[in-house]
Amino acid sequence: MIFYFSGTGNSYQAAAALLSPGEEAADMAKWVWEGRFACSLPPEEPVGFVCPVYYGGLPSVVREFIAGLSLETADRYCYGVLTCGGAPQAAAEMLQKDLAAVGISLDACFTVTMPDNYVVMFTLDSQAKIDRTLSAAARELSRIKARVDAREKVPVKVSAAGRALTRVMFPLYDRARRTGKFTADDQCIGCGTCAGRCPAHAIVMRDGRPKWIKERCIHCMACVRCGAVQYGASTVGKRRYTNPILKKGAGHAHH
Repeated sequence: MIFYFSGTGNSYQAAAALLSPGEEAADMAKWVWEGRFACSLPPEEPVGFVCPVYYGGLPSVVREFIAGLSLETADRYCYGVLTCGGAPQAAAEMLQKDLAAVGISLDACFTVTMPDNYVVMFTLDSQAKIDRTLSAAARELSRIKARVDAREKVPVKVSAAGRALTRVMFPLYDRARRTGKFTADDQCIGCGTCAGRCPAHAIVMRDGRPKWIKERCIHCMACVRCGAVQYGASTVGKRRYTNPILKKGAGHAHH
């Protein structure tokens, strides 16, 4: 079983690449929305947690899911895979601690570099560089799958600098989660795609326009994949990113 969360498709690509025949990938946001936290699996089946790094830590919905998770873990191999555009800072340590709080021991944690898609702060790389990053990620995921299949133990190692950066950055995530800056501009055609993509169910369509009805969301930027949705002035005029796995129609739906 692989539990994943993905806004723009990077972590979904990672989860798909790590699946073994007969293994299931479950969307953590969907399970939280449905109130599902218990999981019964054969003891020999490994459990993976795959998600992006946000502000040097974990997305809010991932922490919420793990906090409620009920999983029989005796002798079970559990691993994490973190996708990020830069350094993961202390996200692996946060995952380890959150899992330990519900009695789950993290046997291994891996990091995969993916295209940096946080358009609030950054401008997307050229398409050529994105393609190179995705190709390198696919190769790295193959290596990780082999290590997971071998039940390799990989201790969590976080540098003092990474820990310090997470201490500074992660509190800013809660502020970023406020939905007040999201708007739809004049390009909006009222298609409702942004509402359908939102894993926090924070968007509804009213009079043919999206309206953010929750004070906070996960800040996954799934809605911003639509060029008509802006986050303040910081996304205006910027290219948007969607992982090719979602463009091919092989992607997940949050609900």
